[in-house]
Amino acid sequence: MTIPFNPLGPAGPEEFTRPLDDLFGKVEAKIKEIIAKYNAAVHHINDWKYVLGPAMIWISDALGKIREGLDKLVKLVQYAVEHHLPVVSLIVQSFNWQDHVQKDVAAMAVAVETAADPNLAYWEGGGASEYWKRAKTQRDAVEAVGGQGGKADTISSWLIKIAQLNVEFMTGLVKLVADFLGEVVTAALETATVVEIPFAVKDLAGALGGLVTNSIGRLADIANLLMQTVGSIRDAKGLMNDSRLPGGQWPQAVNL
Repeated sequence: MTIPFNPLGPAGPEEFTRPLDDLFGKVEAKIKEIIAKYNAAVHHINDWKYVLGPAMIWISDALGKIREGLDKLVKLVQYAVEHHLPVVSLIVQSFNWQDHVQKDVAAMAVAVETAADPNLAYWEGGGASEYWKRAKTQRDAVEAVGGQGGKADTISSWLIKIAQLNVEFMTGLVKLVADFLGEVVTAALETATVVEIPFAVKDLAGALGGLVTNSIGRLADIANLLMQTVGSIRDAKGLMNDSRLPGGQWPQAVNL
């Protein structure tokens, strides 16, 4: 599944969570179908085991290889399902940073340097200088957090990158599961004749072996990118090391 390009940017987290939920629904349904077909094939072959005789030795070996590939697939799906809600949460939090931190703080930019009383424009002396100095400090802090390319924008982008890689991983996993199911359906082991069984099992084991190995390699590449992005959390923490946010805190407007 490909998320359509929106030149104005996503309208909300649902543009990411909806396709992600759809991918999870698809992968869970297909993996159940694969397991059902594999079990049906094993039962069917066992019904003919006495007729197949010595051929059952290498048929069992081929079934073992098919089961090995299926086990890897099931573990990947289980891992993805277990991490479904955290990924959805990341997407939602990314938009929260954008909508409820960046936009709200940015809206303060004018207010922090606008005097509540117009007469303050005529205020002079040391108190006035200190007042406008602190107003400027507050404005700088607003820019640091809510400005274009500020803290909120950077953290939101970082979170959404993690979400996008997760969606990409799930897209690849769904394709792997669909291709795996396609090979199993084509082999039709659960209805093969006693003559067809040995050849069908051998062909299926070979096809699935290459499919799983290559696909897992591609998924691993995406996972590595994901881990690199997650690893940059150190950079996200370092964002608060900013002179406009002394000690990582919002600057005080008054001294108590």
